[in-house]
Amino acid sequence: MNYKFLVLLIWLLLPRIAWAESEIFKLNGKAVPDVVATVNGTPLNSAQLQSEFISFRLRAEVQGKKIAPSEETLLARELLKAEIMKELITQKARSLNIKITPEKIGREIKNIEDKFPSHSTFLAALAFQRMDMKALKEKIERTLLEDELMRLEIAPRVKLGDGAVKDFYNANKEKFSKPVLYRVRHILISTIQVPEKLEDQANHKKAQRMAKMINEEARSKAEEILQEIKSGGDFIQLARKSSEDEASKLEGGMLGDLHPDSTLPEIAVEMVKLSEGETSNIIKSSFGYHIVKLEEIIPSTLIPFEESKSDILNILMKRETQRLFKIYLIDLEKKAKIEIFI
Repeated sequence: MNYKFLVLLIWLLLPRIAWAESEIFKLNGKAVPDVVATVNGTPLNSAQLQSEFISFRLRAEVQGKKIAPSEETLLARELLKAEIMKELITQKARSLNIKITPEKIGREIKNIEDKFPSHSTFLAALAFQRMDMKALKEKIERTLLEDELMRLEIAPRVKLGDGAVKDFYNANKEKFSKPVLYRVRHILISTIQVPEKLEDQANHKKAQRMAKMINEEARSKAEEILQEIKSGGDFIQLARKSSEDEASKLEGGMLGDLHPDSTLPEIAVEMVKLSEGETSNIIKSSFGYHIVKLEEIIPSTLIPFEESKSDILNILMKRETQRLFKIYLIDLEKKAKIEIFI
């Protein structure tokens, strides 16, 4: 269950909850039976499938997609396959006497509830997905049982061949490269924004006139500073004297080592065009007028293998664990007696 998604969704769709409460679970207009499958004789009821179906449908709606009635049964069968695998995992874990304490489940529930604005919103989100606290506890227990099963049954089987970590590093060096960075200073002359709408039209026009005057003065001041720089003025001293960016002015306008994605788009576009030591023309942003100086281009560097080794090992161990777990589940499925009723 994606709880961050539900926090947003519950506010958007809260009025629909009362309507959803009385709706009978149907697929393509046909009522779904109370028991949708059995796994080794254990029934899977429609309530859990309905919860997963609702969650999937809502995620699709947020992404601008709509599930056609003709697609509902096929989608439900795919979701049911996932529920069947979860039941197989749970049965296997219990056969190995794996247990999850109530305290651990309680901590997980608290972590989930803390993501919601209030207890009532949390309960409403559960209700909207056809869940109650009992169903949530069962869902959490199943997830934790799966984690423990993987730890006990799969993790000890994970083996990586000699040289696997080094081979991965050599084949994916672009993933272990620090990007090109730009050491940049700037001088900012601030402008002001006029509220888009004021109730008093006369005050709105007055504010527009004042803003225009202030912003024209800011532009003129930026042009004067730029001319001083072009005439040989010291950028650092001018930044300390004239910049209106309080965070950087005392450091001579130093913004630091920037990646294009980590700064204002207007600055990023211009800074990558500059040569070391070069100063830009005036750049306009929502904050005002900037003059940028590129101090240094810090080239891309490859992160040494020894620094990347542990991260690569984690990646490969996770991949191999998932691969072995899929094989493990296929074997469980082959040995199981499964009946599907939708």
